[in-house]
Amino acid sequence: MPDAPIAELPDYITLTRDEAATVLSGLDVVVEATDIDTEEAAKVRRAVRLVTTKLWPELGDLLDEDDGE
Repeated sequence: MPDAPIAELPDYITLTRDEAATVLSGLDVVVEATDIDTEEAAKVRRAVRLVTTKLWPELGDLLDEDDGE
């Protein structure tokens, strides 16, 4: 039997533009500080792409093009 979750997350959250910028800036710092070829860096880049695509679909498409996807 799996352990009970520490906390239940809501199905949806809302971020202000400033809050979204804070999240993306923090992820940017992690990407810059991580070796680009590591699995950890790939996870962070996926997180950046997810948030960016949700907020700005056309910008998310550009990120996909940059990654060769």
